[in-house]
Amino acid sequence: MVDYTLVVGVDQKHLEQLSHTWPTWKKHKPSLLSVPMVVFCDRHQVAVKDVRGVVDHPRLTVVEWPLSSFGEKYDYRLPNEDKRSNSQRYKMLAGFVHVPPLTVMTRYWLKVDTDTVAIASDDWIDPEWFDACPAIVSQPWGFTKPPDQMLRLDEWVKYNEDGLSMLNSREPLNLCPKVGKDRLNHHRIISWCAFIHTKFTVKAAVWAARTCGAGELPVPSQDGYLWYLAERLGFQVVRANMKHRGWQHWSAMRNVVERSREAMLQ
Repeated sequence: MVDYTLVVGVDQKHLEQLSHTWPTWKKHKPSLLSVPMVVFCDRHQVAVKDVRGVVDHPRLTVVEWPLSSFGEKYDYRLPNEDKRSNSQRYKMLAGFVHVPPLTVMTRYWLKVDTDTVAIASDDWIDPEWFDACPAIVSQPWGFTKPPDQMLRLDEWVKYNEDGLSMLNSREPLNLCPKVGKDRLNHHRIISWCAFIHTKFTVKAAVWAARTCGAGELPVPSQDGYLWYLAERLGFQVVRANMKHRGWQHWSAMRNVVERSREAMLQ
C-alpha cells in the first residue's frame, strides 16, 4: 500500500467547506484516519484552534501559512486579477508546493480539496498507479487557463538558465494556444484529488523559492506548475478518474452542502 500523508489547505471560506465535507471523508474513506494529516491555514484568516474545531483527525498537524519564517518577504498580488487568478487563491495554492516539503515524512502526499465530497468505496487506491513511481497521480483534465501559462513557464526556465540547469537540459514544451482562444487545450491533470511524490515536490519548492522568492511560484497555479515540471522532465504522470473511486468534486457552496448532506445519509 502506498505510504502517504493527507494535506489540506484552508482559509476562512475553505474551512467552512471542510466543515461539511470532512464528515463525508471520515464516513466513506475511514482509511484517511490512519495516515498523517497536515492542514495549513491562512494565518490572517483562520486560527489553529478553529481548524482543530472542525478536523478531529488523530494524527493532525496544523501549520500557519504563509510561514512566519518568511517575514513579510512574500507578495501574492497579481497584476490582473479575476476568479481564476487572484491573490488569495494564489497564496493558498502556493502552500501546496511549499508546505509539504517541510511537513511530510511519507513517500507521497495526497491533496484533497475542501469542496470534494466522499460518497463511497474506501478501497479506492489502486496500487498499480504507483508501480513506476510516478511524480503525480491525479484526475485527468483537458485545458489550461490562462492560455499562455505553459509558455510563461517555458520563459521562466529560459530566463533562469543558471538556477534551473536540470530543467534547461530538457526541451521546452512549446504549448501554444490558438489565436483568440481563452484556453490552451491539451492533456494534463487537475488536482482536486491527487497524489504527489514528496521528493518531486521538494525540487519544485526549491526551484520556485530560488527564482521567485520565499513561498511563491512562477505562475499562480500549483497543479499547472507541477504538471509542467513533470512533463518537461519526462516523469510519469498517472491520470486516474477519481470520480470512479467514490469522490465528487463541486464548486458552488450550495452544492457542497447539499451533496455532503446526501452522502451522510447513504
